[in-house]
Amino acid sequence: MVDLIFEIDEEGDLHGLYTEEIDLFSIERVTNVRKASNVEFNEVEQVWEVLSIDGKVLHKSKSREAAINWEIVSFSSGGKHYECQL
Repeated sequence: MVDLIFEIDEEGDLHGLYTEEIDLFSIERVTNVRKASNVEFNEVEQVWEVLSIDGKVLHKSKSREAAINWEIVSFSSGGKHYECQL
């Protein structure tokens, strides 16, 4: 598993990729949750694909775990697909 990275803005809001490894509900009310990507199996190519919301293939791997780890790194703070308005 990869490290999770979160940012806290000047208003105290937490930004990052949601995971159930940290119980965010115990910290505060969770709001403004948006889907970042999908991980789906491509039966033709026999690989796991990380897809953008508009369906663009961003990454492929034979391993589902590796695809999910790539997704976490890429969509977490500092990752190449991380988008946050701080």
